[in-house]
Amino acid sequence: MIFTSNIFVFLYLPLFLALYYLVKPSWRSHVIVLGSYMFYAWWRPDFLFLFVGITYWNYLFGLRIYALRDSDRKAAFRWLTVGVVGNLLTLGYFKYANFGAEAIGSAMAQFGLDPFVMENIILPLGISFYVFQALSYIVDIYRKDADPTDRFVDFAAFISLFPQLIAGPILRYEVIASQLRARVHSFDLFSLGVCRFMLGFSKKVLIADSLAPISAYYLAINEPTMAEAWFGSLVSILQLYFDFSGYSDMAIGLGMMMGFRFSENFNQPFLCMSMTEFWRRWHMTLSGFLRDYVFVPLIKTGWMGAAAASLLTMFLSGIWHGASFSFIFFGLYFGLIIFVERRYNWVTNIDSPYRFSRNLLAVGMVVMAMPLFSTGDLGKSIEIYAGAVGMNGIGNIDNYLYLTSATSFAFVFIAVAWIIVAGVINRRFYDLKPEQYFMQHVGGLHAVLLWVAFGLSITKLAAGSFSPFLYFQF
Repeated sequence: MIFTSNIFVFLYLPLFLALYYLVKPSWRSHVIVLGSYMFYAWWRPDFLFLFVGITYWNYLFGLRIYALRDSDRKAAFRWLTVGVVGNLLTLGYFKYANFGAEAIGSAMAQFGLDPFVMENIILPLGISFYVFQALSYIVDIYRKDADPTDRFVDFAAFISLFPQLIAGPILRYEVIASQLRARVHSFDLFSLGVCRFMLGFSKKVLIADSLAPISAYYLAINEPTMAEAWFGSLVSILQLYFDFSGYSDMAIGLGMMMGFRFSENFNQPFLCMSMTEFWRRWHMTLSGFLRDYVFVPLIKTGWMGAAAASLLTMFLSGIWHGASFSFIFFGLYFGLIIFVERRYNWVTNIDSPYRFSRNLLAVGMVVMAMPLFSTGDLGKSIEIYAGAVGMNGIGNIDNYLYLTSATSFAFVFIAVAWIIVAGVINRRFYDLKPEQYFMQHVGGLHAVLLWVAFGLSITKLAAGSFSPFLYFQF
């Protein structure tokens, strides 16, 4: 089940919210767990057992770590180590076993050996996200940043919250713990949540889904010209942004409808002037997780300096994104640039003075990374890069017009216009408020436009086909 489906919008969500608000507050975590398990099992009921198993594993380890963290720090660390390794082994098996077997098989074939065949392992939906959340729980308890929840059902609700279960934002237990115990429900917050959901729904259905066929066409061209390679890469980053930020908006909005305040996941990433700043604006919950649980510990323990730690952290980010060499190089690409930025003090922050030339250069570097991400294939990415530097001629982008219509291209201009207008408004009114930005809080007159866009999205959805979110594969 996905948010942009009729069964979710018109059946599941109304029934869930009705039940959620009908029961007394002490039972609402039970409703969240029941509803979230049904939401997850809609895909494949058998993987629900794995999900529940990981939940119990981390809850029990959290209790044991808490019992020992003051009296026997070394024993608590051993329990933490076993808990972390267990989580990572589970994630590694389901996400990387196929890739590892394929890589070993290819290496064996190079030496004339018969490669072994491994049965294809299905990747459970959302496992990269809920394993990270489980890790944050036991690590935060060990660090004394949080205490374990008094009720197992509250922890199960934290892990399984369906709005962010499949593709984030990644929840940190220390941030959400107090909200699990008590949170404020109000008509204003609920209304804001509805508006935020409609905003994300419209971004996904109207813009991202309209860009999807254009991106797929240009990235699939054999021996693309310079124009085709760059245009395809540009459209693919636009599609990814409106798809993923749209999902995050919907997740945050659904959380507000239940009284939760999730962490923001995007903050106008195309205003960045360095790759370091880009990752402070893009997928911020992943960046924050890697910063606090990988980057900072590497520096505090003295294992490596900030520049080298940045490189390793982004390498791990690439591996987290996908099991292929293209994703490894995706992480290394950003890691190397951030390494250089730190070494030569070229890092910018969200509140740094704006310079158009640096902004344009940074966005260009982001666009250059997209073939590695969007294709998931290193060979195809190299082919696109060959076209991007002109090895197949300059070319043009009018082939797609002959196959479809100019109407689809209108959404490219709409997407670019959205980003430019949002950037200008953000710089004008939110420049001194780095924690706030345009369209983070929607309501009032914006709501009228949102209802129109939402109505158009529902109409388009009824006439369209199934379109999952891009981050479902992670």
